[in-house]
Amino acid sequence: MYWSDIEVDILADRPGLTYEQVLRGDTSSHVIDSLEEDKKYTVSIFAIYPQGPSQPVSIVGKTLKLVPVQQFLVQNATTDTVQARWGSVKGATGYRLTWSSSEGHRENVNLGETFNFYMIQGLHPGTEYAITINPIFVDIEGPVISTPAKTLESSAVQTLKASAVSTNSAMVSWNSVPGATGYRLAWGPTPEFVGRDRPRQLALNGSTTEHLLKNVVHDTEYVLSLYVLFGSLVGPGVSATFRTSPLGYVSNFHVTSYTSTSIDVEWSPVVGSTEYKLTWNIDGNTPQSQYLDRSVLFHRTEGLNPETVYIVSIHAVYGNTEGPEISLSQLTASVTESELIQAVKEVKVVDVGVNSFILTWRRTPGVTGYKISWSPFHGGDEKSQLVSSSTTSFTIPKLQESSAYKIQVASMVGGREGSPFLVTARTLDLPKVNGFAALNTTDSSTSLNWIRVAGASGYLLSWRHILREAQPSQVIRL
Repeated sequence: MYWSDIEVDILADRPGLTYEQVLRGDTSSHVIDSLEEDKKYTVSIFAIYPQGPSQPVSIVGKTLKLVPVQQFLVQNATTDTVQARWGSVKGATGYRLTWSSSEGHRENVNLGETFNFYMIQGLHPGTEYAITINPIFVDIEGPVISTPAKTLESSAVQTLKASAVSTNSAMVSWNSVPGATGYRLAWGPTPEFVGRDRPRQLALNGSTTEHLLKNVVHDTEYVLSLYVLFGSLVGPGVSATFRTSPLGYVSNFHVTSYTSTSIDVEWSPVVGSTEYKLTWNIDGNTPQSQYLDRSVLFHRTEGLNPETVYIVSIHAVYGNTEGPEISLSQLTASVTESELIQAVKEVKVVDVGVNSFILTWRRTPGVTGYKISWSPFHGGDEKSQLVSSSTTSFTIPKLQESSAYKIQVASMVGGREGSPFLVTARTLDLPKVNGFAALNTTDSSTSLNWIRVAGASGYLLSWRHILREAQPSQVIRL
């Protein structure tokens, strides 16, 4: 307890006990120690003269109560650091923070009264520590409180990779880091590709272990950097590179058939494309174009001039970017007698089944019948059926499930066939079982239940014990 106004003599008063101490005349301060905490004291001072003491001057004071630190938290552990936080203690002149490992290593630090945060550094990875703190009141130490903490085995991402890389996107994934409060992901072109794109970064929460990068530039190498965040502390980073795919050419682009007024073309799908742009024109004229969905792999260009060379081109489109062009030329046919027959119009697939299609069309005047032909889209035997002129619908039976077909409907006048109207369609998948559930499971059995599938002749049930290595399935046919 510190009293700055005591000058010559001090009288400390406790119940039943009185203490005295004589000080020199040039003294103007003194510290009374060995007092008890949280006690009230009367302190009197007399000025001493040769003639005797003066009248006393007294003050009443109370010693502080030695209270422990409140709200002591140790958090945001890394491999070699932990952060300690605590609430300030009224009257404390400082704090002593101590940490000792399970291996017996012990260190401490004395901190001033303004501290309520400290980062303990130089710890060993994967080690248990006891962290203690106590307030200090001048020369007296307050109560000690303790909390355990353990440093991380590793605070860096071990695996950072890019997968599902396309022309304009990539899926970035990494392993989770225990104790991480977040991650900082940065990406940008490598030095060889500087200028193709700008560097970017974003913060992700601690539960995230993958992120889809969008709107990256095609045929560009990127460097990824991932940093682990522990509160305000940035942990070590790890890097990886990936290269986006170039814009691909459409492959297998070819003419499948043509007439005096139309050209049919097909092509193979391009991975990553969002649509296709098809253009056609007479050499030197302004081209016409049409955008087609990425699921479309066939197109008939109609309204052309007979006996004319057309340039037909196709681009794969990637978002807002067009891939390289591939072109072909085709001479349309001369007008034939069959093309003088009025073509069928408004052919539609009005019902799609697992193994069948139902077609409808508008009746064509002056014809004696219609010829319906169908074949698998990617090649196979063609089948056909003639129907009467009064018919405007037809069911195509015995198709393969989950398969695409080309269907043509042509007008017939006697034995002459007009230009066919072409449509494409895909049969449905076989119905799956619904409502499959395990009921009344015991230690050695389980009762299974599902909704019956109309038309199914039976069910194939299989099960296996899930182990680290794949085990053979057991199969039962029901």
